[in-house]
Amino acid sequence: MNNPISSILLDIGGTYIKSAVIEFGQSHPENIQLFETPSFIPSESEYRTIPTQALLNSIEQAIEAQRLYKPHVSRIYTSGQMGGYVLESKQGFEVISWQDTRSALPIYSDSRAELDKWITVSDSFKETGSEMRPGLPFYSLAILKSQDSMKMPPQPFRSVISFVTSYLTDFQSMDMHVTDAAASGLFSLKENNWSKELTSMTGDFLTFPDVHTSVKKIGVSSKFNLDVFAGVGDQQASLLGAGLQPGKIVLNIGTGGQVAGLHEDGAESGNFQIRPYFFGQKIRTITHLPSGRALKAFVQYCFGDSITSEHFGAFERIGKSFPDAPEIDLADYESSLRKITEDGLEKNRELVSSMFFQSLIQVYSRSLDQLRLSGELLFAGGVGQKVLLISEELSRITERDFVISDTNETTLEGLGILANVH
Repeated sequence: MNNPISSILLDIGGTYIKSAVIEFGQSHPENIQLFETPSFIPSESEYRTIPTQALLNSIEQAIEAQRLYKPHVSRIYTSGQMGGYVLESKQGFEVISWQDTRSALPIYSDSRAELDKWITVSDSFKETGSEMRPGLPFYSLAILKSQDSMKMPPQPFRSVISFVTSYLTDFQSMDMHVTDAAASGLFSLKENNWSKELTSMTGDFLTFPDVHTSVKKIGVSSKFNLDVFAGVGDQQASLLGAGLQPGKIVLNIGTGGQVAGLHEDGAESGNFQIRPYFFGQKIRTITHLPSGRALKAFVQYCFGDSITSEHFGAFERIGKSFPDAPEIDLADYESSLRKITEDGLEKNRELVSSMFFQSLIQVYSRSLDQLRLSGELLFAGGVGQKVLLISEELSRITERDFVISDTNETTLEGLGILANVH
């Protein structure tokens, strides 16, 4: 009797590398395992790189856990945090995180000013659907290309995701999926190809790989005896797993926060990003919104560092004590907390909680307005699923119905759907 087709699902996150397995036709992944993602080195600086061998060791552990669980597994699907890139030198590979902000250092101010001026007059960057930030591969590479570390022999451009899939294929394939390539700020959604104008600004040592719109097989891992499929962006995989469809807007509030819905070609642009999705579709999205990081900081501020789930529950329960609490800046929540102390408000937990939740809800309400989509709200992510004050208040303010995703591991669920399709 032939064994059913089984696939390993691998998600590379900033905190954990998660793996699971799914048999073809199965509804949900099983045997979900978590492995810590190696810490950045150095831990406190603009240079946010990931120790390469430690990262690969964790990935191999995550794969082996599933091969032991289901020995006849034959395929692997991968997702990961979009952005970041990997450079190769005689010393090995340097994995540069999307959080790397060395391009923002004062010594590069002249280069930044020149690049920022060019961006305002060129349509090329606008056609990528990306937002400008220091760790964006295009921005980082264009600013830092004069560094000695960038003067290398020709090599393929690798994102963190495509580096992993390339490694799994014994470096025989450099191919990328469009959800991954578009996160570089170098890929034109209009041309559906790498932008020649943008890639020419990153130095002449990079070549750019083939990009696929379907999640296709790109190679074979001889070490693990697995067919390797093109890695995809974790945002898109999570939206697929959460249940994104026409008429629904996903508010994914976890460690990070974002809102997203399906985008129709020909629709007007706005104050949002347009990103590729699956099955020939696109999404419009607003990312980097206040989320679990800010919530944890405020709960610790009120209850001390040794917090439990009970403290989070207490913080939520008192969150409507002051319905007219002033709005505060949650994008820079550390500064907001310092100001609360300076104003002598730190002993009033009810007011602090009210300020936090009302400010958070206003940020998401404004983001929904900017997204300019109609439909039901679909809450995903640990905070979005568990903190009912957020979903209920946003539903009331925006006059929209809401549902809460019943899927905890939406990214792995999304990879499982892809494994069942391809």
